[in-house]
Amino acid sequence: MKKILNTGITHKKELYKYNNDQRIIENSYYSNDSLKRRILYWYDNKGNLSRELTYFDNEPSIDTEYEYNHIGNLIKKTENYVNEYVESVVELYKYDAKNRLILFTKEDDDTKEIILKNIYKDDLLIESYDNRDDNIHTIQFDKRGNDIYYYEYDSIRNIILKIEKTFNERDSLLTENHFDNELKPRTYRIVNTYNTDGFKTEELFYDQDSLYERKVYEYNKNKLTKAVLYRKGKEIAHYAYDKEMATPSTGSKPKNEATTDPYGESDEINHQEIYDSQGNLSQYKAIYKGGLEEEKYFYYDMKGNCIRKEYFENGKPTYVIERKITYYQ
Repeated sequence: MKKILNTGITHKKELYKYNNDQRIIENSYYSNDSLKRRILYWYDNKGNLSRELTYFDNEPSIDTEYEYNHIGNLIKKTENYVNEYVESVVELYKYDAKNRLILFTKEDDDTKEIILKNIYKDDLLIESYDNRDDNIHTIQFDKRGNDIYYYEYDSIRNIILKIEKTFNERDSLLTENHFDNELKPRTYRIVNTYNTDGFKTEELFYDQDSLYERKVYEYNKNKLTKAVLYRKGKEIAHYAYDKEMATPSTGSKPKNEATTDPYGESDEINHQEIYDSQGNLSQYKAIYKGGLEEEKYFYYDMKGNCIRKEYFENGKPTYVIERKITYYQ
């Protein structure tokens, strides 16, 4: 464990209390031993969360109530605010005959909007409209559950981004094309190559059909050991790993789940990840443009749960996160 010096680091901690059924009944958050947030929880006779009362700086702020249908699905959530201009916010949830969430709406004193809408055909999700993360978007899936089309909209439902994807027979991403909207030419595209074991060996990033970045991966059997990033033909970063990879044939991605967009600018020029014998990330080091060096250390208990995280910048500690977990027989 790296030595931590007392250099004015802010000390943060969270405490949890549980009832006899091992359900959380209180969560308290402290900063430098000062109570900042406290949440109390209540449950109905079926064990469903029925109420939350949130305090900030020991003052009640949000009183939340939950309602469920006869099979335990959440159908209504009401947040009542204290001393706020919005008195309450109501969330409504609707399910189909197969118990799948198909509609989620939210309304306050003045507005009502659709937050989530899912469309199914037989047992397959074919389209999902999602407005939960401040970017309104729709995802369409193929018959194998791969996200092949993504549309992002502005506040008046104009398309501002369109993404098209293709996948191989192992459901690994082959190509990804981005468009400013449905009519304009592509802004950039991604092309991936895989080896016979299904591991990605190369990523090509094109900007307006011109090769901009190339990332090459190296493996030792089924372990990812190295990646090198080239930009306009010049090596700009390399990454060291010791990470065992699941082959796509035995560990493919979950269905009907959006593929992560790997494209994007980064100031990182070098990083290293070290994993312990159980496959847990134990150390992370990165060097950034401008000379910043970042280190993170992770510690785990016998059950594999992370109980301590240490963060350093240029060799100096910035903060520590500790978790105390009590296990019951």
